[in-house]
Amino acid sequence: MRRSSFALTALLALTLFGSAPAEAASDCVFVTSATTMALQGDCTTDHSFLVPDGWTLDGGGHRITAVGPFAGAVVRNAGAVAGVVDLTIQGAGITGCMGGASRLRGILFDGASGSISGNTVLDIHRGPNGCQEGNGIEVRNLDGATSVSVTVADNVVAGYQKNGITANGDVTVDVTGNVVTGAGPVPYIAQNGIQFGFGARGSASGNRVSGNFYSGEGWTATGLLLFDVRASDVRRSRNLFRGNQITVSMTTSQACPHLYGGFYEQYGLCD
Repeated sequence: MRRSSFALTALLALTLFGSAPAEAASDCVFVTSATTMALQGDCTTDHSFLVPDGWTLDGGGHRITAVGPFAGAVVRNAGAVAGVVDLTIQGAGITGCMGGASRLRGILFDGASGSISGNTVLDIHRGPNGCQEGNGIEVRNLDGATSVSVTVADNVVAGYQKNGITANGDVTVDVTGNVVTGAGPVPYIAQNGIQFGFGARGSASGNRVSGNFYSGEGWTATGLLLFDVRASDVRRSRNLFRGNQITVSMTTSQACPHLYGGFYEQYGLCD
């Protein structure tokens, strides 16, 4: 089986891995075999990595450190199916709130099925402020014509800005065996450990969720947030919640324009 190695700094123009600004820098090196891209060592980047359609990024236990300025997800899908396994992602010195596609995430699957398993996602934040971004792991499908299914299993997520694990839109996501640790009590942002929103379906089982607590006024932090979903569409079992302001919270889109200072309405997520 043919194998090849390359430094992603030399691949900025290749469609396979997307594009990046001319000034982008990374010392990450992968070896490819069949449909697996295997990270060869700890590395640093200031731009996103795209996992090609049908491929899996295997971190091999290594760490990608994302440094500022940084826009978007550290790792995200480039097609309809992707996998990310055994990878550590850690943010370092990332500042400045951003919106839209530039919102900070650790791992993002947007309109893609697949698996996000056995990873560690740390410090995906822009400092101690109220930026409504910085999700550790996010699965979304708000514009897709076809529903997607994703397994999010056995990950460790901590140091996130807003949500530890997020499932939004026309998705079925099984969130199982994860350890999600918030920063609370904190006065600057209301975090959520796990969120199912905007019609998302699936399950939350065997997760340990702690430390999501807002000490300010007007908002609450939640271990498990069900936003504009049917409770029966999200199966829940054997989860351990500790030190969260609210264990499980349900809310609907009727309150959406007012949530998070109009953040959801600003990005068209109230529709």
